[in-house]
Amino acid sequence: MNRAPKKVEWIPAQVEGRPGFRLMVILTAPGCAYARTAGGCTNCGFPQTFGTGKPVSAEDYLAQVRAALARIPAGIEAPVEVDLYNSGSYFNPEEIPETAQGAMLAMAAACPEVTSLLVESRPEYVSAARLERARDACGGKSLEVGIGLESANPEILSRRIHKGYGWEQFAGAARLLAGAGVRLLVYVLLKPIGTGEREAIEDSVETARKLFALGHELKCPTRVALEPCFVVPQTPLYHAFEQGRYRPPWLWSVAEVVTRLAPLGRVLVGLSDEGTNPLQAPHNCEHCTGRFRHALAVFNQTRDAERLRALSCECHKLWLVEAERA
Repeated sequence: MNRAPKKVEWIPAQVEGRPGFRLMVILTAPGCAYARTAGGCTNCGFPQTFGTGKPVSAEDYLAQVRAALARIPAGIEAPVEVDLYNSGSYFNPEEIPETAQGAMLAMAAACPEVTSLLVESRPEYVSAARLERARDACGGKSLEVGIGLESANPEILSRRIHKGYGWEQFAGAARLLAGAGVRLLVYVLLKPIGTGEREAIEDSVETARKLFALGHELKCPTRVALEPCFVVPQTPLYHAFEQGRYRPPWLWSVAEVVTRLAPLGRVLVGLSDEGTNPLQAPHNCEHCTGRFRHALAVFNQTRDAERLRALSCECHKLWLVEAERA
């Protein structure tokens, strides 16, 4: 029986341009098929952390969503976004039965407080028919699909992250989303394995610029989710970290990317670290890491980057040395 979600979080956030909340639901699910069959991405620990490796019935999925929706406070007036994560691809029928795909969205959309919904998928599972069914299940409420492009640089994407697809496949899925009237959220990974601090900053900025340009071209509302990389056990990234070949990104780097991208389009920052050791998560020094994380959380709620620009600490000098190192 898999009738309880793995994790549910209630998070203050901007929703439809207004202060609201995200109901983040991590479903008990088999996990990413790409990870199970091809080893997955070098940085990703979600399948082994949250994936069961076993099928989950449509009935159990619905029970999980029902339990998660009960966390929405009664009578709330702020808009609510419901994120349904399955540590894999929502549109892969081997991970989520197609009957459950629409039924879970319809159940969440039926809540009057819910104004928008989000699911994730690799591009190979995105099809016009699946998007049409998912959009219709939302009953007129906004649907957004998240895709983890990570980087628009083909060398970084294929050799360092081992993503298993490239820009053209991603852009094809984006065109299908645009045609279906579905919004696009793209995950951009800051500092994958084998990447220096300055290279990581510039890669994330250039990737996001290319994404915003594609969204404009397709007339598809596009958000960029900057994901500062953290180190999860049982991954190639963890082995590099253990051997002293990898340090998670400085929060100074996160702040620089965010302040450069904020004027270009809608940006949010992933602050999840799966409860890892602080040294395995994005960090500065012990004196300012907490302040930076708080400022980034405030940015996610307000989209105002001024607080980030005003941050200061002595460790800025150390970051500059590393950021300018070849």
